[in-house]
Amino acid sequence: MSIEELNQELTRLRQCLQQLKTDNAELRQAVLEYTTQLKQHKSEQQAALLERQRIEEQLQTTQQFLYSVIQTMPVAVFVKDVVDLRIVLCNQAAEKLAGVSADEILGKNDYDLFPREEADFFTTRDREALNSKKLLEIPEEIIRTKSGETRILQIKKAPILDSQGQPKYLLVVRYDITEHKQAEAQLKQQAIELEQTLKELQSTQAQLIQSEKMSSLGQLVAGVAHEINNPVNFISGNLTYANKYIQQLLNLLHLYRINYPNPAQEIQMTIQEMEFDFLVEDLLKLLSSMEIGAERIQQIVVSLRIFSRLDEAELKAVDIHQGIESTLSILEHRLKPRANHVEIQVLKDYDDLPLVECYAGQLNQVFMNILSNAIDALEEALIQGKLSHNHPQIRICTQQLNAQQIVIRIIDNGLGIPEQVKQKLFDPFFTTKDVGKGTGLGLSISYQIITERHGGSLECVSSLEEGAELIITIPVVQPKQ
Repeated sequence: MSIEELNQELTRLRQCLQQLKTDNAELRQAVLEYTTQLKQHKSEQQAALLERQRIEEQLQTTQQFLYSVIQTMPVAVFVKDVVDLRIVLCNQAAEKLAGVSADEILGKNDYDLFPREEADFFTTRDREALNSKKLLEIPEEIIRTKSGETRILQIKKAPILDSQGQPKYLLVVRYDITEHKQAEAQLKQQAIELEQTLKELQSTQAQLIQSEKMSSLGQLVAGVAHEINNPVNFISGNLTYANKYIQQLLNLLHLYRINYPNPAQEIQMTIQEMEFDFLVEDLLKLLSSMEIGAERIQQIVVSLRIFSRLDEAELKAVDIHQGIESTLSILEHRLKPRANHVEIQVLKDYDDLPLVECYAGQLNQVFMNILSNAIDALEEALIQGKLSHNHPQIRICTQQLNAQQIVIRIIDNGLGIPEQVKQKLFDPFFTTKDVGKGTGLGLSISYQIITERHGGSLECVSSLEEGAELIITIPVVQPKQ
């Protein structure tokens, strides 16, 4: 090899060595950079791992917190899957409500926990909530627990949706409102009892007032009857003598006219001026009307005495017909024809009744209340022009049902009583009359007198346009206390 060739080879070797140094330096730099990247990646991985651990710990803490919240909630919470509605989560309140432990609940559905009929109903409502993807509220639902206890629940069912908006779980929250409902029912019952007590107190108060009024009225009536009776007896007794004396005077005048047919001119003129023949005829009629009036006053006095029955405040065997007649006598002025309506006819169909043991004054009060109501109904129908037949009529029928009971029926041919009114007919303070025309106590007190005081019954039979019938049934003899 020549020196030139050797020099060329050395030059080439030097170039290769220089290239190797350059490549080595680049390799060192690349290794250094890669090492740096590896260190950075490892640091990032460690940071990511630490962050993941922190998130997992936080998630676990949150899950534990939520689990504790669910477990300590006072309402029963169930979470079901959407496939076959098996329970995947429940809390302690749910265990208490079901009456079994969580181990006996988890993994089961309603068919494992309830009778089939109830399970069908619960499953239908679950599917309804899932299909609607909305909250379903059930205000009240009754279940039977495993122990056989019946509970009343208020239920809310809400689907839990995934990221695609499809139901993944069903959240069921059950509020046990059994005690609340029982308390509510108890309060309602207490309210009803209080209302009933108040009505009874009002009724008792009204009856006491009415009884006092009737007692005062009875005393007043008896006093008036007594005060009227004396002068009426005086008038009635003297009318007999007055009639006799006037007849004698008229006979004497008649004899004078026969024996002295041509009296003095002055006497003849006086006879003509006074219309003597008319005066004689009218005087006899006047005396007759006075006798009729005096007899009517005496009848009214007797009726007032019978009606008030102050001397018969205790149980006594009386003639029922006499009590009815005395009441009709007092009401006679309302039965007669008047300017705005025709006469109200009273038809009587009396059976041969025995003497009935009763509180006569109170029983007469019942007759007065019922007959007054019948007259009121007929008068109103007449005034309004609604009585098509225009023949108002009250029928009074009495009958002995058997040896122990009698019945009195008072029937009018008025417009009848609507069903909704008939249901409240005997309630205290219930009235269909205008303010000031009725207290609503008449039939209520009558009902109490018949049912409580006499151990009988008072009922109403009526239909619209067919009048009304009040039926009184009482025993002939009151049972011994």
